[in-house]
Amino acid sequence: MDRAELPARWAAAVSRITYVPLDRAAVEREFAALVARLAAQPAEVGRGIVTLGFRHPDCLGTTIGLLAELPGVDGHVLGELAAGFAEAARTQLFSEQENLHAALHRAKDNAVRSLAASEARFTELFDTSALGMLVTDPGGGVARANEAIEEILGHPRGTLFRKRFEDLLHPEDRTYLRGRYAELATSGGELRERTRMLRADGDVVWTRIAVSLLRDADGLPDHHVTMVEDISDLHLLEHRITYQGTHDMLTGLPNRSAFTSRLEEAIGAGADFAVVHLALEDFAVVNDGLGRHAGDRLLTSVASRVVELVEDTDAVVARLGDHEFAILLRPADAGPRIAAQVNDALAEPTYVDGTGIAVSASVAVAVRPAAGTPPVELLRATDITIRELRARGRRQWGLVDAAEVARRSSRWSLAAALPGAWENGELDVDLEPVCGLADGVRTSERAVLRWNSPTRGLIPAGMCADLLAETGMGVSVGRWMLSRAAERVGSKGRLYVELTADLAADADLVAVVRAVCASSGVELSRLDLGMPVGAAAVPDGPVADNVVVLADLGVRVVLTEFGRGAGELGCVADLPVHAVRVDDGVARRVAEEVGGGGMVVEAVRVVVPLVRGRGVSVIVPGVGDWVVAGWWGSAGADLGMGELFGE
Repeated sequence: MDRAELPARWAAAVSRITYVPLDRAAVEREFAALVARLAAQPAEVGRGIVTLGFRHPDCLGTTIGLLAELPGVDGHVLGELAAGFAEAARTQLFSEQENLHAALHRAKDNAVRSLAASEARFTELFDTSALGMLVTDPGGGVARANEAIEEILGHPRGTLFRKRFEDLLHPEDRTYLRGRYAELATSGGELRERTRMLRADGDVVWTRIAVSLLRDADGLPDHHVTMVEDISDLHLLEHRITYQGTHDMLTGLPNRSAFTSRLEEAIGAGADFAVVHLALEDFAVVNDGLGRHAGDRLLTSVASRVVELVEDTDAVVARLGDHEFAILLRPADAGPRIAAQVNDALAEPTYVDGTGIAVSASVAVAVRPAAGTPPVELLRATDITIRELRARGRRQWGLVDAAEVARRSSRWSLAAALPGAWENGELDVDLEPVCGLADGVRTSERAVLRWNSPTRGLIPAGMCADLLAETGMGVSVGRWMLSRAAERVGSKGRLYVELTADLAADADLVAVVRAVCASSGVELSRLDLGMPVGAAAVPDGPVADNVVVLADLGVRVVLTEFGRGAGELGCVADLPVHAVRVDDGVARRVAEEVGGGGMVVEAVRVVVPLVRGRGVSVIVPGVGDWVVAGWWGSAGADLGMGELFGE
């Protein structure tokens, strides 16, 4: 809904419910001011509605229905507004009650002079009040009841006389209120409570009562005057808002907030429990292929099956997010067993419009978390474990490994801090030589990213490259790195820069390269650009297109990460590449197996000559000594980089 039209719609809606002595334009101006304060002061907005005169409970329900359409207005904001409305309505009502109470006492004090007139005024106030009113004797019998209380409790006119007041109360509240009424006789003052009363048909009515004690001429307790307001609608509204704040509306399960609270209780109590966290896989396929109604149907089915899976255990099932569910299980040993059964339970299709759909899940299990573990940290650990499980494949489950979680968390905290490090000038570019394996002669300068963190020290160049590839900073930082390295090399020497897969696929890569070379003095023919071979292997993909165009401009293209998988030799055969750079992991394996006959060594002895036979150079990373350099040279590789050459 447009915020500009809300005040007019709001004013029209509530004006049909109750009358206030203000013209429509004035009401709209007041409501416009309340809308402006909604996000920051929802409780004050609730009080403002009552101040304007719209105290009827239906005004609150109508208001919440309208405001819920505004973006950013959630259950918390509406709950605060409802609480402010209820408080102001109660204060205003009790103010009226106090006026009535004062009138009662004035009538008693002036009884000698104007007994007849006072009695008449009291009778009029008592009989015409919109509040239910009861006068009870010291024994608890009803001495007088007005029409409003008889309507609230569903009793015929005149039938409450001489009934016992306690019989009108909910059985669970009688003992407490009996004691509170007795306190008035000794302490004086006034009693105000929210309590339950019983209708004539046995239904429960939620009420708010205010009780005053009347004394006789000698100052002794004489009667109680109880004023009753029916707040059943407000109670139901508050309950609904509270429910919405703690439950998922689609599945009816507790939400993340409620689950976190239960988790905190279990940790604090030292309970023997496990947490099973499952994330649905490829759920977007259902939403995009069949529509969101099918996705919603599948989610409700998943929720039901997870609940059925743990129905014989002490468990709490919750929906944590769009496609995430969690189970808090007791005892802890049940966690792995349930996790192993999850995907079997989800495999049976759910039929939507005649189409059977199903989904699988990655499942992480945390068994007996350490005492004092914050719930948010526990769920972060299961999140990290799920991410690792997905890297292995689908339908995987595994236990949370605290040491591995700590390592991954440390790495990803670096990845998250990378944008700020770039902004703060903590990143720079170093140059390391690429040399001939046979003679050690420098052939080009390889640009490597350097991060000197003020809190973690110097981050290794290899890790910087990996972090860059794992974040959304690959394009922006990669462009800056290319420009910075070109400035360092200038008009002399050859520059080699390895790009992330994101930058290699960038539609503007060619234009960026030409602009960098023009501004730095590095000729296109003196630039080597590394492209991940896995990205280049995509048929008719953007990386392959960029390779062809850049090669036509004179740029020499290097396929990086070579040796990881299939399709790489096809790239060498089909694309205009100058060199391949062996994958770091392959280079490490070869260095370990030099002098032996391992499978990796034998595979390299076959592949390298094939590549060199196409006139393509082979660059070896991590060369640490002449023994390794000599082995690679004998295998056919011609270029290397690493400590041996001054990394």
